[in-house]
This record gives sequence, C-alpha cells and structure tokens, in this order.
Amino acid sequence: MKLLGTLIVAAVVSMLLGGMAMLAIFTGAACWRSGCALSGMQQLALIPFYAGLGVVMFAAVALRKRWQDAMFYALRLLMLIPVVLIVAGLAAGASPRARTAFDLGNAVLLSIPFWVVILSQWWIVRRVLVQRSPSA
Repeated sequence: MKLLGTLIVAAVVSMLLGGMAMLAIFTGAACWRSGCALSGMQQLALIPFYAGLGVVMFAAVALRKRWQDAMFYALRLLMLIPVVLIVAGLAAGASPRARTAFDLGNAVLLSIPFWVVILSQWWIVRRVLVQRSPSA
C-alpha cells in the first residue's frame, strides 16, 4: 500500500514540476521562430499522460525483486521518448515537402518538461525503494 501512495505522490509532484518547468520555459525563452511545435496548452495536456506512463513503468519495475537494474532501464527508456520525437521532427523537417524547417532549439525546449517529469518520478520512487530494501 505504501508503494501505491508513493506512486500517486510521484505522479502529482512530477506533473506539478513538469508544469512549472513548461511555464518557466515559455515565459523565459520565447520560441525562436514564428511558432513552436506544440502550444503551451497542448504540452500542458500531455504532461499528465506522460506522468501516467512513468507511473506505470516505475510500478512495474518496483514490483520486481531486482528493481535496481530495471529502474535504470525504465529511466533510460522514458528519457529516450522525447529524443525519438526530436529525431522524428528532424527527419520530417528535412523532407523536401516540409512547409517549415524544424528547429532543434524549440524541440529541446519542448522536451525539457517531459524530462523533468520522469526524473522527478524516478527520484521519488527510487528513494522509497532504497529505504524499503533490506540492508546488505
């Protein structure tokens, strides 16, 4: 039951941190070109989905006996999802039929809140699992 509470707290905290990071980025660093790939509202709507994906992944990892190895694999996988989207955007922007060029700077700025969500979840869940595990 403690693990479920930890996962819920991790999801809520990560969504708040991701939302704060998104707002800070959009107020502090305006998009460099005429527009960003996602508006602030679209990205704000995607943060809870991404936090839920992280909770599902970390819950599956936390239920394993050897969670230490699996935790880093889950972290790497979740951190790579925005990277894959950046690479796909670069490929789409390089297409001769593309209407606008893909801007790498905007893509990285759009990915930062998602990385904040996953890193905060990882940190919270890992702390609880380390405290819960028997000392060797």
